Amino acid sequence: MELKDDIAASVMSWYEENYNQKPLFAKKKPVLTLETSLSTGDYPWARETGDEIMKEYFSRFNVDKLDFDFFKYWPPSKGLIPNFLRSKELKVENRRAEPLTIGMLIESAKAGRWIY
Repeated sequence: MELKDDIAASVMSWYEENYNQKPLFAKKKPVLTLETSLSTGDYPWARETGDEIMKEYFSRFNVDKLDFDFFKYWPPSKGLIPNFLRSKELKVENRRAEPLTIGMLIESAKAGRWIY
């Protein structure tokens, strides 16, 4: 039980120190909770930063990323070309990002593999 508590504290501490920054024009940085989402909510990370965070997370906490679907949390955007101008193969599905929370990072680190 103590080891799992250590993992939770380590993930929280790592994220707090490296990524929980004060947003531009905010008076203070957000309070970090298990429900804090990296991909949705008030302060979602851009796809590129989300990719960096997750690569570092999988490496640092030795989490098997085999079942991790990056596009579930940061779906592709249509970009500048609207779908009606794209061929059928290049159309981009309009999907909402699912929340990727600190709690999910902690539970997956405890399991040693991505469980969501």
